[in-house]
Amino acid sequence: FFNPAYRHYPFPLQRWLAPAPRTEFDFPLRQKLLTGMQRRLPLYPMWLERQLQRDPPDLLHAHFGTTACLYMDMARRLNRPLAVTFYGFDYAKAPRLRPAYIALYRQLFAGAQRVIAASEAGCRALQNMGCPSEKLAIVPPGPQLNAFPFSERKKTSGQLRLVQVATITAKKGHLTALEAFRQALPDCPGMEMTLAGERQDKTLAARLERFIRSHNLEDHVHMIDFVEHQAMSGFLKNFDAFIHPSCHTPDGDHEATPVVLLEAQASGLPVLCTDHFDLPAEVLHEHTGLVSPEGDTAALAGHIRRLYRMNEVDFAAMSKRARQHVENHFNVLHSAARLREIYREMLS
Repeated sequence: FFNPAYRHYPFPLQRWLAPAPRTEFDFPLRQKLLTGMQRRLPLYPMWLERQLQRDPPDLLHAHFGTTACLYMDMARRLNRPLAVTFYGFDYAKAPRLRPAYIALYRQLFAGAQRVIAASEAGCRALQNMGCPSEKLAIVPPGPQLNAFPFSERKKTSGQLRLVQVATITAKKGHLTALEAFRQALPDCPGMEMTLAGERQDKTLAARLERFIRSHNLEDHVHMIDFVEHQAMSGFLKNFDAFIHPSCHTPDGDHEATPVVLLEAQASGLPVLCTDHFDLPAEVLHEHTGLVSPEGDTAALAGHIRRLYRMNEVDFAAMSKRARQHVENHFNVLHSAARLREIYREMLS
């Protein structure tokens, strides 16, 4: 928003209530209440609509289906085409938490001109919810490659420093990562793992800490707070590989296309992950990392052992392939070009 080509519409009331948060979870209660009441008393959409009536945009693009439900009537009143990008939570978990979204999404699918997902799997999920296939489009996520320069890793056999950077929630698979690490450790002396992330689920965070203590892993596993995104590239240089065993949760939540896996590979880290939703498209098994069946801790432990024992030449080759994969298939410039193409189609 510092680019003069962008126009920002900060809501005065929200700006007065609280300063800018450091993370997505760093919102004071009064600001959360203001945001949560928008479904019943849409103060910001009403204020924004008055701003846009004076200088209407060519189109509206809402991010997250739940947000688009607040703005689809505005798009109709402004007589402007609406695009909406779904990210995973909005079609996997939101309708279970609030079944009213099922009917709202039907209205959204009817009124939106384009419905965007990150992958074919996301498109299939939206189509199963009633979105017409002709409205669906794919725009893969992509990291800023210049923000994650490739750093060649010098890993010898008998060494492995693992890292997971993820908000502590069940779908990220922290417990699976810990159990697989515990199983592999007797065969991998000196191995270490760092878990970095916001403690959104404090109960789960406490459970992870108990697991570490009860299995005497304090010298091998380190839990730290979230890493500022601008510091991520430098932080990742301290490790050999990234681990992220995503899983479905009992309430229906799941990952979609976690960008952190692309950032890790762009920086040269091979990835250990599961065959969960979009992950096999992000991480190519035996090529840019190792992919195990979701929930199979024994298989994940086996992959940890393989990376630990991998020689320098094979590891360096996997590291370089990881970077090349992101450059070829998840380049943010290619995704931006695809989004511009969608905008032109909407306006033609």
